[in-house]
Amino acid sequence: MSTEKNFHAAPSGVSQDPLYDPSIPTPSHAERAKTLAASRKSGALSTLAIDPAGHPYGSLVTTALFEGSPTFLISALAEHTRNLRQDPRASLLLAEATDDDPLALGRVTLLGRCEPLTEAPATCREAYLEAHPDARYYVDYGDFTFFRLTVESLRYIGGFGRMSWVSAKDWYAATPDPIAPFAGEITQHMNEDHKDAMASYCRAFSKARDFDEVVMTSVDRYGFEVSVRTKAGARPVRFAFSSPVDGPAAVRKEMVDLVRRARAALGE
Repeated sequence: MSTEKNFHAAPSGVSQDPLYDPSIPTPSHAERAKTLAASRKSGALSTLAIDPAGHPYGSLVTTALFEGSPTFLISALAEHTRNLRQDPRASLLLAEATDDDPLALGRVTLLGRCEPLTEAPATCREAYLEAHPDARYYVDYGDFTFFRLTVESLRYIGGFGRMSWVSAKDWYAATPDPIAPFAGEITQHMNEDHKDAMASYCRAFSKARDFDEVVMTSVDRYGFEVSVRTKAGARPVRFAFSSPVDGPAAVRKEMVDLVRRARAALGE
């Protein structure tokens, strides 16, 4: 968890004061990166090529997290496997995939040493096969081996204006957001059925007053964000839950309680 400040460009370079308390808890960059990585099943693995020597070599790989580290089941025939056996230094790029502007989406580059697990634990095998059931057809082939990328550092980019280097310590300590698998359904439901409630949130608990529309843009264990359309353009507003939540039922309880308090504050 962090209380990071998100900066949004204003017209003509004029700075805008946030419409909400910037100390409201938000996921840390380590948590955002781990959540993104947990949702991706493939990425771009970069190794150091044998020939031409030392050039970065990018390849598409399937991956799954095991004990916080990306793992791969790769063939001895693959070029990246040959590269890794000579030099284990590697990086893995994982990115969100939607039809939106790709530069506005989240992505993370994990850097470290990618080395074979000569005796992969059964739990590693299970984690990989859960993410990639079709791998059961070749997981026991003699030329396939599990490799693990031990993360030494990473670069997280959450879109425009949200980026940083994250330490390996923070990466391994972070856990994926439990709300992430349900976030799409929650935001869709709120935007389709509860516009009035979100407007009440804004008027009661933020500086947003003169706005035409409110759209929920994200939700996580600590709270949620909306975008309000004002004369100056779209502005973000964040709201905190009373405590971190662990599932959709807890999110609903927080939303109901928040609208009750908002309407009481507004005298509605």
